[in-house]
Amino acid sequence: MKIFSYTATDQDGKVIKGELESVDKNTVATNIISQGLTPVKIKAKSGISLSSMGSLDSINIGRVPIKDRVIFFRQLSVLINSGIPIVEAISICANQVTNKGLKKILVAVGDSIETGKTLSDSFAPYHKLFTPIQIQLLRTAEASGSLDYILDRIATDVESQSKLISEFRGAMIYPVLVIIVAIVVIGLVLTQMIPPMKNLYASFNATLPWPTLFVINVSDFFIAYWPFILIGIVIIILAIYFYTRSISGKKQLDLLVLKIPLIGGLLKKIQVVNFGKTFVLLNRAGVPLVQGLNLIADSLSNTLFSETLKDIANEVEKGKSLSLVMSKYDIYPPLLWRMIGIGEETGNMDTVVSKVVDYFDEETQNLISNLSKLLEPVITIFLGVIVGFIGVSVYLPIYTLGSVIR
Repeated sequence: MKIFSYTATDQDGKVIKGELESVDKNTVATNIISQGLTPVKIKAKSGISLSSMGSLDSINIGRVPIKDRVIFFRQLSVLINSGIPIVEAISICANQVTNKGLKKILVAVGDSIETGKTLSDSFAPYHKLFTPIQIQLLRTAEASGSLDYILDRIATDVESQSKLISEFRGAMIYPVLVIIVAIVVIGLVLTQMIPPMKNLYASFNATLPWPTLFVINVSDFFIAYWPFILIGIVIIILAIYFYTRSISGKKQLDLLVLKIPLIGGLLKKIQVVNFGKTFVLLNRAGVPLVQGLNLIADSLSNTLFSETLKDIANEVEKGKSLSLVMSKYDIYPPLLWRMIGIGEETGNMDTVVSKVVDYFDEETQNLISNLSKLLEPVITIFLGVIVGFIGVSVYLPIYTLGSVIR
């Protein structure tokens, strides 16, 4: 026999908690139903309370994949839309997920809701899993009774942003691999192929052309000082890493990447799409404009966009038009702030901005899909020049060796 704690509701919806001794959960459920109650949650008592494990913040949640988050939000949306009580819906989701970190969180969230907290307040401590925007959306949805709709929209938004980022990274894999292979090949040529050629030319006491001398000197330098070069590269990488972790370093890096040809323009569009989708979602949920802009600013990854959006929010709070203030910043496309202006005039902000965001989203998708094709000729020409220079430098003296031999 085991002791089970249960949560049930009566015909008036009143929450009733208690404990029963039984052999399994099914027997406990039957006993509860026989009393005219509806079981919400049943679990075996382990003798270890959540409070003995420390606060909710101390639970190590680990990394929760985007896919698991999307599935959870969609499942919870469907369950709530079906009329299942929130605690039972959370319990069902907890039993369905395979990620241990997410399972721990959902169990703790269920316990938190049972104590009287709202879903948004129960999610709030887990800021690594649930963003401030998502918490605010849930809080607004709880007040308006549209929790199922907002949960589904959150899942769609998370899935869309994740897909966009993963496609961008996927498009960059090929160019990066080509560059890495080229560096390795050039390194092997300089350290393995050039030295024998150098010895061959030295045996003829021939005067070598300057391209050949340059390549030989580079080869000698790499062979003689490769440990120091390797250490220097590691130090530079670590210095850049720690510098970009600082506020000023992160800002400089974000400004730099936006100036990179092709890549910078694409990253700008990704930021605009993320801004637009979140803006529409918050606006439809009824979140105040200034509060929504500040929430979006905190969620954007690029410092330049984040800081300018906070400045825009401050100006809007003073009573200025959003489109007018946004037009002063050239990082936002004119089409975006002009459509926002139309939305302000017509009072149909959601529909207007949603359409322009869909346009930018489609344009961004096309750019990402063609990114490898756009970068391929640039990389090919650049590497072709380097490899061609080395090849010409190595074989150029051969044409003068005949006169030296004679």
